[in-house]
Amino acid sequence: MGMSRLFACLCAVLAGSPAIAQPDLSGRDPHWIRDEASGCWAANPDPEPLETITWSGQCRDMLVSGEGTLSWYLDGRLMGRDEGNFVRGELSGHGKITFADGTNFEGEFPGRGVLTLPSGSRVDAVSVKESAGWSIEQAR
Repeated sequence: MGMSRLFACLCAVLAGSPAIAQPDLSGRDPHWIRDEASGCWAANPDPEPLETITWSGQCRDMLVSGEGTLSWYLDGRLMGRDEGNFVRGELSGHGKITFADGTNFEGEFPGRGVLTLPSGSRVDAVSVKESAGWSIEQAR
């Protein structure tokens, strides 16, 4: 394939797909949730009825952004907390996810880290970006 034809194909592919998809922040897409106090939106990979959030960081383009803490509540009860760097409404880079039972993963999103269980046991793990949020898996 000639260089000019390769360039033309690459340009056609790039022109057909936006660089970054704009999230639907109208409230109709349940995969985005709004902190009522700050007005910031966060990605919500697993929406639940009666779920709310609080955000203690900056907002950029109406999305949680930069260093901060995102707390997740279900019917007013704290279910988990995400701490670290956020980009376009999602945890990105170094961070920590803590669940209500005390289990936590600290490391890179995506990438390697350590999963600490309520017993105190520590397991090398990796965070993997999935369509429904982050999955934490034992490192191989």
